[in-house]
Amino acid sequence: MEALSILIPVFNWDCTRLIKDLHFQGLTLGIPYEIIVADDCSTDKDLQQKSRLVAETHENCRYFALPHNIGRAAIRNFMADQSRYDKLLFLDCDAEVKDKQFLKKYMEASGKASVVCGGLTHPDEIPMKGQELRYLYEKNAAFERSAGFRSQNPYLRFTSFSFLIEREVFMKIRFDESYVRYGYEDVQFGHELEENGVSILHIDNPLAHIGLDDSASYLNKTRQAVHNAFDHKEGIGDSSKLLTNYNKVRKLGMRWVFRFIWAFFQKSMERNLLGPKPKLKIFSLYKLCYISVL
Repeated sequence: MEALSILIPVFNWDCTRLIKDLHFQGLTLGIPYEIIVADDCSTDKDLQQKSRLVAETHENCRYFALPHNIGRAAIRNFMADQSRYDKLLFLDCDAEVKDKQFLKKYMEASGKASVVCGGLTHPDEIPMKGQELRYLYEKNAAFERSAGFRSQNPYLRFTSFSFLIEREVFMKIRFDESYVRYGYEDVQFGHELEENGVSILHIDNPLAHIGLDDSASYLNKTRQAVHNAFDHKEGIGDSSKLLTNYNKVRKLGMRWVFRFIWAFFQKSMERNLLGPKPKLKIFSLYKLCYISVL
């Protein structure tokens, strides 16, 4: 009989609503299930306490508070080690369940592939002023969210935001714990899935991504992600558009051009990206310039 472990890594986020919604849906599945919440040493102790109280007062839920921050890759491996069941459903904490059949749809698809990706959606309108960059980036990627589009390049379109995987498969691949900073750990995981011939299925079963960063935080995360991409070039392979473009620039001996742009136009690019009307072309140029100076 199939059984499900739902794994939610948390950092400075109130995921009480997510826990409650998943707990209610789990009760209707008719199979053994558990919800594991692991807090990666949040600095906001009030938010940490909220999630702890809800997790510890709901049946089939377990809560872990890590004594120090171990990062996005290691905490997922930690939760998998704590899991009891044969199917692992990884979900980011800043998600909202929109479909009452969310868990059921995942379980119905679970026998069709070793990995199932449900996808995500973004808010229809910008939640608040100051989030323009992240919102514009998400909105521009909306056409890529459908299962049909993702299925055209199933491994390149893998994301850790929401995915179901056979526990046995995960234990063989796992996330690379050398990823300490934000970003690209899921790109390498998707690459490893392909390298190991693991079957992957994309379905339309999205969670809503409600945790949009303000522009300054997102730009900082972007620089961390670019660092990760640069430091893990070998592991990511050709799975990153940024690295593909960077390699073209490097082979043409053109890095100096982007270093020049960075030296003289970094501040002006950042003024645009942090302003009310950021331009995604400038965002792409910013990332290519930044990786060229590393």
